[in-house]
Amino acid sequence: MTRHTEAARRLLVLAQRDMTSFRALATHPEVDISASGFFAQQTVEKCLKAIAEYHGIVFRRTHDVDELVDLLLQHRVVMPFPPEQFSHLNPFAVILRYEETPYIKMTLAEMEQLVDLAHQWALSVVGK
Repeated sequence: MTRHTEAARRLLVLAQRDMTSFRALATHPEVDISASGFFAQQTVEKCLKAIAEYHGIVFRRTHDVDELVDLLLQHRVVMPFPPEQFSHLNPFAVILRYEETPYIKMTLAEMEQLVDLAHQWALSVVGK
């Protein structure tokens, strides 16, 4: 197993941890959507980083999923879905942890779809 594969698998373990937190928070109606959204964003971010690492793509420390998607596209990594869809999670990385959330138009079900999509894609690329 290569160094890149090992690092990618470690990132997937961290993504799965965040996905578990997302799912747990999403089932409690009293939890603000910004808390659930944070873990949804973190899951997708780590899945994208795992794919980048697997391909040997160097990335900077960032929470910006758009930047990670752009980096993957620049390196000709083919995505099996429209790449811009993860943009909706970007505000949950930092901004919505410190601001009010009344303008959020994303539902928990939509977040779950993005989490599942990113996770399944990362698993198919990196493996278990």
